[in-house]
Amino acid sequence: MSKSNCEAMKEDGREISRLLESPADTGLLQIIYTRRPDAYESYMRESGEPRVFALKQEGRIVLTCAELIREVYLGGEVKRAAYVCGLKRDPKRPGAAMVPVELVRALKRPDIDFYYGAAVATNKESAEQFEKPRKHVTFDRFASYTTYVINPKVRTKAIANSYRFRKADKEDTEAVLRFLNREGRKRDLFPVIRSFNDYYNLHIEDFYLLEDEDEIKACAAVWNVSSYKQYTLIRLKGIMKLVRLLNPLLSALGYVKLPKENEPLNFPVLAFFLSKDENGDCYKILFHKIKEEIKKRYPLFIVGLPDHHVIASLMKKLPKVTFRSNLYELSFLGGRGPRPTVDAGTIFTESALL
Repeated sequence: MSKSNCEAMKEDGREISRLLESPADTGLLQIIYTRRPDAYESYMRESGEPRVFALKQEGRIVLTCAELIREVYLGGEVKRAAYVCGLKRDPKRPGAAMVPVELVRALKRPDIDFYYGAAVATNKESAEQFEKPRKHVTFDRFASYTTYVINPKVRTKAIANSYRFRKADKEDTEAVLRFLNREGRKRDLFPVIRSFNDYYNLHIEDFYLLEDEDEIKACAAVWNVSSYKQYTLIRLKGIMKLVRLLNPLLSALGYVKLPKENEPLNFPVLAFFLSKDENGDCYKILFHKIKEEIKKRYPLFIVGLPDHHVIASLMKKLPKVTFRSNLYELSFLGGRGPRPTVDAGTIFTESALL
């Protein structure tokens, strides 16, 4: 595909980074999502086909976003989906359109079956921008998911079982790929995984397996993506300033300690967290065992789950910090033919890929 006239270039990376770092107001915690040290290079490390856009006025970038094109499962079939993210407008140019027609033209491609994006539900400004009526593109909310920030030292109940829990090695590569794609095919928006080499800094040795004899019953990867995209707490508000004084007590109660301001958080994502046939006990057993491994190296980890997930009820009972996000389908004026339908009851939201 040829490049559009608003696609970014490598030298735009640092200016795009500055635009991305406008803060997200999530209540009493003010957090920024960053792609340091260079946003362009960060996007280029994403799996699939990344495209980065930068609209300029008088030589200055006034709006940016990215389109991450990946093969995913939709209705059990392989489709091409574009995740549209990092949509940011220069706050010094408030009059600029949030989704100008030239960006719409750049995003649209005949080989993409489904477009979607996400916005933190408590970020009212972002949600309003997504849901605002537009002439050339609409954003239709189709599902929600919750990101859980968890202290790996939190206590969970061990379930008696005869499964074997172990770390994967190179000899497990093909078996894990088969498992992920077989189970992932049952979940809408799960990525088609052909090789772990397609995912930056993800290795087969990052996976943990729950097995019954030689059969994989569940698996998950402990994947650290903080080398190219980060979260940074920049400000505590209200009572949270006092709460941080109680960090030792928070940890004793199983909560994540409040981090220092302006230091990127170093944590892994519990990624590709799947159980055969959505077996709830296997999820709980794997989660209990894998957090024991995580706590050896990290003070926290995150896992993102859709509302319907079989262990969402367990997560809600744990001490945690949560961020709720909405997923939106993007529809363009004059789009071609019928689009695939996403089943909100089966979606898989991989936090490490958002």
